[in-house]
Amino acid sequence: MSLRDRIQAANDIQNRMINVSQWGVDLELRTLTAIERTRLVKSCTDDEGNVDLERMYPLLLIASCFDPETGDKVFDASDMEMLGDKSASAVEFVARQAMELSGMNAAAVDTEGKDS
Repeated sequence: MSLRDRIQAANDIQNRMINVSQWGVDLELRTLTAIERTRLVKSCTDDEGNVDLERMYPLLLIASCFDPETGDKVFDASDMEMLGDKSASAVEFVARQAMELSGMNAAAVDTEGKDS
């Protein structure tokens, strides 16, 4: 098997179980794919490179939160407003865990959001 084939066959999507005490639930977080991460960052970044966290955090939760019992996504696009109305500390906790799992940090978000 070639190196390329081994890379393609690798199961590199990680997951992490977290407890969100404010919601009284356990969530499974999954790594975003490279395309998902890039699209998410681009959709939340303006022409000056400013990141819209009001948009980014709900989108991040929609993309990365799964039900640990069923494996189904917990949220969908119709949940944007509902997630925006939830506790800031709970949403921030989940979003930061999801960003860490997907290799995102403030510097990564700033860099990806700007044209080269």
